[in-house]
Amino acid sequence: MELGALVCTARAPRCGACPVRDRCAWRAAGRPADEHADRRRTQAWAGTDRQVRGRVMAALREAEGPVPRDLVGAVWHDAVQLDRCVAGLVEDGLVEQDGEALRLPA
Repeated sequence: MELGALVCTARAPRCGACPVRDRCAWRAAGRPADEHADRRRTQAWAGTDRQVRGRVMAALREAEGPVPRDLVGAVWHDAVQLDRCVAGLVEDGLVEQDGEALRLPA
């Protein structure tokens, strides 16, 4: 796995440093371009739970102490998604809930 991560990378293969370069099918084929390079997708970010969780964590990091739940609610417009993300953060141990306030673990 390290070979693919460090030597035989898609963007800049280091063939000179490859211990199996003499058996490489890609080199034997003439180093063809990746026919799917323009179709690679990146994971969506906008509107995802990852984005919501990040905003909640940022709000708690910026706070000096516990943050009332209604103020945390100001970071995202969808209350259902926000509740799900906060519950996940609590379950993951990244956030503690104390009554109606949230805080980072001590």
